[in-house]
Parts: sequence; C-alpha cells; structure tokens
Amino acid sequence: MKALFTLFVLSPIILYSQAQTAAQLSSKGLKKYVIESGEITYEIKGDATGEEKMVFTDFGWTSLRQQKMTFELYGITSTQSIYEIKDGDFVYRLNSSDSTYAEKKDYKWSQQASYKSPDQVSEAILFSMGGSQQADAVHLEKTCQVWTFDGKAIQEMWIWNGLVLKRKAKLGDRLIETAASQITLNISPNPIIFTLPEFYKKRTNN
Repeated sequence: MKALFTLFVLSPIILYSQAQTAAQLSSKGLKKYVIESGEITYEIKGDATGEEKMVFTDFGWTSLRQQKMTFELYGITSTQSIYEIKDGDFVYRLNSSDSTYAEKKDYKWSQQASYKSPDQVSEAILFSMGGSQQADAVHLEKTCQVWTFDGKAIQEMWIWNGLVLKRKAKLGDRLIETAASQITLNISPNPIIFTLPEFYKKRTNN
C-alpha cells in the first residue's frame, strides 16, 4: 500500500516534467481551442497605445504573439515589445536587441486537455487565476464570457471559445485595455513565423 501511495504522489510530478510539442499534442487528438486556426488583431488603448497580434494553428497548440505598446509611467514614456512563440508546452520569448530568447514551460492546458473539453480547461484556468464569471457580453458580434479578477493586475477578460477578445489590466496606476479589432479564422499561416531564428541564442537565466 505504501508503494502504491508513493506512485500516486510522484505521478503528477513525473507528468509535469514531460513537456510536449504541438505536434505531439496534436497527434493525440488534443485541442487547446475548438477553432483550428486564426489571426486576431488587437488595439491597445486607455492609458497606453499600441497594437497586438496573435496567430495560431494546430487548434491553438502553435501560436505567435506580437505586441508593441507605449505608455507613460511616473512621468517616463516607455515602449514595451513582445515577440512570443508557443509550441505546445514550450514558450519562447524573443529579444531582438541581443538576438536571444528565454524558454519556459506552461503545462496549464495540456495537463487537463486529455480529460476536459477546451471550454472546460479554459474555465478551470480562469477559476485558478481567481476569476469570477459575470454576465456574458458581445464583442465583434461574438458572445463572450466575462471574467473579473479582484486585486489582480488583470482586471477583466472577455473569452470567446477560449480566446481572449478583450483584456483590461492595471500597470501601476494605469488602466490598459486590449481589445480585438479584427478576427480571421481558418487561415494557413506560413510555418516560418512559428520558428525560432537559427542565430538566436538561448539565455542561460530568465
């Protein structure tokens, strides 16, 4: 009985360490989103200005997120740029200033996808973030679940089929809203946009 108990205790740790690529997850028929592919363009407004774009395929397991945002904080104008590639559980954040990238692993979706639907996984993650579901609302003719988060940097998220269509977040004393302005589904993106440039080097500490 003791050996059996030890096995059950260790199993989550063993599973947690086995990061999988998008190809591996797709080969098992698992889905992050119910939608196979798409591109979403966002406008950033409020106490910041800018744009964001998210492109995904493989039912969400492969994705690219680009963001450029300008804001003023404590009297200083700053620009934030994000270029992030996701390949299954692997997340790569690229830094163009020194041609390096940081790597981390995110198991939140894949560990639940084998026994929950994409919508159930999305809701479980939002609950784990401390979210409270409010009345549905419509954005770009899409009926979204609206989630609020008390005392968090992220104040509100509008979710449609697992995809974020609107996000309100605090940055210091600033409130920034990122809202989808265009959605295109069932696309065939060039695979090269999800590929790490060969000359980029992995950073040893993140």
